[in-house]
Amino acid sequence: METVVGRKRVIPARSLSRTGYRSWLIGLAALLLLAVGVWWYQQVLVVTVQVGERSRRFYTLTRDPQTLLLRYGYTLHPADILTAPTRLHDGARIVLQPARPVRIMADGRTRLLWTQAQEVGDILREAGLVWSQEDELRVDGMPATPDSTLPPRRRTEPPADPSAMPWASDEQIVSISVQRAVPIQVIDGDNLPATVVTTATTIGEALAAADVPIYLGDTVFPALSSRVRPGQRVVIRRSLPIRVTVAGRQFSTRSQGRTVGDALAALGVPVMGLDRVQPSLQTPLRPHTEITIVRVQERFVYEDEYLPFETIWVPDDSLPIDQRRVKQGGTAGIKRLRYRVRIEDGEEISRTLEDEWLVVEPQTKIIAYGRKIVPQTLETPEGAITYWRKIRMFATSYSPGTSGVDPSRPWYGRTRLGLLMRRGIVAVDPSVVNLRQELYVPGYGKGLAADTGSAIKGKHIDLGYDDHNLRLWRQWVDVYLLWPPPPDYQIRYVLPDWPPAP
Repeated sequence: METVVGRKRVIPARSLSRTGYRSWLIGLAALLLLAVGVWWYQQVLVVTVQVGERSRRFYTLTRDPQTLLLRYGYTLHPADILTAPTRLHDGARIVLQPARPVRIMADGRTRLLWTQAQEVGDILREAGLVWSQEDELRVDGMPATPDSTLPPRRRTEPPADPSAMPWASDEQIVSISVQRAVPIQVIDGDNLPATVVTTATTIGEALAAADVPIYLGDTVFPALSSRVRPGQRVVIRRSLPIRVTVAGRQFSTRSQGRTVGDALAALGVPVMGLDRVQPSLQTPLRPHTEITIVRVQERFVYEDEYLPFETIWVPDDSLPIDQRRVKQGGTAGIKRLRYRVRIEDGEEISRTLEDEWLVVEPQTKIIAYGRKIVPQTLETPEGAITYWRKIRMFATSYSPGTSGVDPSRPWYGRTRLGLLMRRGIVAVDPSVVNLRQELYVPGYGKGLAADTGSAIKGKHIDLGYDDHNLRLWRQWVDVYLLWPPPPDYQIRYVLPDWPPAP
């Protein structure tokens, strides 16, 4: 029990002894821990492990290098190279050179080898493999020789992590393949059999590697895609080079046919009908034979020829003179002709008329012309005149001096009828206006058709003057032929259309 004396607390002697004992135990435990810590610190080693360019420090009580690596997750491979003291000490360095994984594929087997060797030949010897000079060696698919060295080591580095072990990486495996060479026998056409040693997998690859050309049209047995087997016999049946010209288009090819016909049949080039082949289809095939095929066709061509219709004039006494009426329209006829046309290589060579016939007969055009003549009256400045015909004519003028006759000639100044040239004498074409026909021309007056001229043709009238009173004419006028008309047989009812009226 506690006793209070005045304001002070008095602790009994028994309670004080327990508190001191507990503190003593705590102190003793701390001293023991400190002693153990000092001992452990004196026993721990600091060791550096280096793998390639990567290194890391380890704190360990282990004195054995392999045990250290195993404790941190690395199992030593027999092919690894480990450089380290037999018993570790503080500050010791362990250098690890891991073996390299190599996948070897040979003789239908695949094996994984761990090695420190760098040359292909050394690695194959480690694997217990023997090879020949004809065998094909490849490293990662690329051609190699026994003296070839492996490509640099390629590691897949882990992400940057300070706690990562120096050997923590996935190394890519290198592949070495050995393709065994096998002999095959090649029979090339008529040549002697030859032995080819090849590492190819197919017949086509083996022939290509041996520089044996295969042309279009050649036959190879077994097929080029067949796999190579040791001692296999390969037969090549050679084709012949030829040149073919079809319808003017030329190409070079090869064929195994015996004749020209066999070659064309194998090429799928048909020969039809009238086609010409040179040389003939039965000609034996020789190297570099020139074959020409001319495509020949014969066909019928029809052409229509139009036949002009005939025009006839018939008199009509009920129709006034110089008037016309079409009684029947004209239609052209059609004559059809049939030709046999020969075509060679797309070009027409010949055309022969074989037949012709009338398809449509031409229809004659019938024009009725008027012959009815009645007197007609015209008021003129000189008084009324009676005429029987009016003709639209082109009028010019002339005089003795402009007629083109030499004044020394005896007929100078005389007309066709022998009259003295003067005003009132006109020159006409007698086939249009009869000589001695009296007529009237507005602006000129009355005249007599008494002259002709080489330039006066058709509906052309030349108005006469004397040299002192010449007036130049060059215009179209109405010419009135005065009554009475001439006899019927002297009248030209259908007049020419020249010169054409404007």
